[in-house]
Amino acid sequence: MLRLYKPITHDIYKLQTMLKRLVCSVWCEASAATCESKLDADFKSLYQGYNWLKLKVDEIYTLCITLTPDERKVIKEAFETNNKIEELCNGTLKPVYLDKLPKVVNDKIKPLLVDFYEDLLEKAKVPGTKKDYYEKLVEENEFKDCPCCGLTYFEPKDSDNREAFDHYLPKAYYPFASINFQNLVPLCYKCNSDRKKTKDPIEKGKRAFYPFSNANHEIKIKVSIDKKKDLRKLERSDFKIEFSGDKDKIETWDRLFATKERYNDTSRDMLKSMLRKIKRRHADYKGTNDVWTYEDTLNKLITDYEFDKYDDKKFLKIPIMAELKNCSDLIEVYAE
Repeated sequence: MLRLYKPITHDIYKLQTMLKRLVCSVWCEASAATCESKLDADFKSLYQGYNWLKLKVDEIYTLCITLTPDERKVIKEAFETNNKIEELCNGTLKPVYLDKLPKVVNDKIKPLLVDFYEDLLEKAKVPGTKKDYYEKLVEENEFKDCPCCGLTYFEPKDSDNREAFDHYLPKAYYPFASINFQNLVPLCYKCNSDRKKTKDPIEKGKRAFYPFSNANHEIKIKVSIDKKKDLRKLERSDFKIEFSGDKDKIETWDRLFATKERYNDTSRDMLKSMLRKIKRRHADYKGTNDVWTYEDTLNKLITDYEFDKYDDKKFLKIPIMAELKNCSDLIEVYAE
């Protein structure tokens, strides 16, 4: 993630608490007593309001009656573990995968939890809606571009075409986190649907950025250009992108979203117009000052861009200009 979301307080988080009670205190405590008798008041109103929901909840309850104490225990532990999203991303906790859980989880519980996200959240509007949460999250963070890549314009909160939530840990592998909004991240379509899809950030023990972390977060970008090539006609191999920061998490970010490849293509595409702009600014700044150099112009532009570096892809333009200082004699040649 290029930038992290500042988390907000919202009633929608209560839904995960309701789900935890359903899984751990109702299904995993299934007995001769009826399922409905074990439900708390908040969830009971949903249960009674949607016949399809009542039928599926009761079916799972009946199946769970046959579970052994050990099977019930492992389901509870998996629910707790797989909802500690930040610890899982940091690699301080190992997830519990579906193949380690009783069959009822994959066959019945998983599909219902997906229905919770895709259907119930839209219909019930309790305790809050995805749309309301989305609008408040976007308003609080004020992102103009996708915080994951920084490349794609981010639809504003009042747009009818707002970005979708990404299940950061995919619901296909982590169904217990299907409606955990610590696992639901608004990303642009290119990051979510074109690149990440159902890739698992923490597969095989990998570490990943936690999108709602309060930790200090900065990824530094370095650009290297083959100075022997025409700056207007660079190929991918002529233009290299390097990141510095948390190496393991950066590698996961790149694996999920093809970040280096996309930054490479975007940077080379911007280079022609950047060269023209640098030449114009150089003429403005230099004036009649014979000792003013292209390096001075680049330094001034870099300083100016740092104030709002996430606007207009300036976070990429800054390292490009830093590299151009090493070949400033070429700017005049290629700036037309």
